[in-house]
Amino acid sequence: MSAPPAYAPTTTSTYTPSEHSHVNYNEEITRSSLIPTSVHKSVYDSLCELYAILNVTEMVENAFVKDYITDKEKYTATIMRLVNQCQILLESIRASPTHEQILSKILPNLNLDYSNVLTALAAKYDLHAPLALDRLAKKVPATIEHFHKHVEKADNSGQSIQADSAKDGSVPAAPKLSAASARLVAEATGNFITLMDALKLNYNTKTQLHPLLSNLVISLNELVTREQSQTVTLEFPGKLKLVSWLIKLNNLADSDELAPEDAELFLQDLDASYKGFYDSLE
Repeated sequence: MSAPPAYAPTTTSTYTPSEHSHVNYNEEITRSSLIPTSVHKSVYDSLCELYAILNVTEMVENAFVKDYITDKEKYTATIMRLVNQCQILLESIRASPTHEQILSKILPNLNLDYSNVLTALAAKYDLHAPLALDRLAKKVPATIEHFHKHVEKADNSGQSIQADSAKDGSVPAAPKLSAASARLVAEATGNFITLMDALKLNYNTKTQLHPLLSNLVISLNELVTREQSQTVTLEFPGKLKLVSWLIKLNNLADSDELAPEDAELFLQDLDASYKGFYDSLE
């Protein structure tokens, strides 16, 4: 058996350089050669964040399915934040035609409406995250998706509006009605979380807090349920406290601030109202 050839070229073995003469193999690869413009950097940064969100969401979903996460409120809040962050990033990578052109070069298998950005990203970089892709596509946590009580949105006359209803006025199918209900609950949940985060970040003026609380109260007042073919306003423990806080904030001057003890009490009442809202839907 003959010995293997020597590593270095010898008289019996030859080494032929690449025929690509335009390639300088001694040239240092720099960041600017990979990311030539600020728009490229923006798109790549957003894709990196989306990749991270997919990983985190997959981990949270797995933990929830396996009962490692038993606090449903924390799970709901975490998924809502991830969904909101994901939507912001998906919008940012389509900020201009230049963004879209760069994105299409990175992920060449995108649909015309860019609806499969997450799927294409996961496929390109061999990321296996089926639970995350499903959850981020639905845009609502599993806890909200599977609520027993369906809610609808009331119009100004107090009548309910069934989202996604057919053009002929027929009642939508159960899956569509469930999806519409989940979106309405997710919107209210997002308003709860936004306001609680603001208080935790020491927002304490009327200008900062009043719009957030107003959005929350309006979204809650628009929710109705059906009981024996009648629409009933959704009520839950702590809802009246939110109205009281809205009145208190409305009476403040724009430059006035909540005292630290008032801000702490506001956060406690908000947390209790959120749990009451959540429990009323189960």
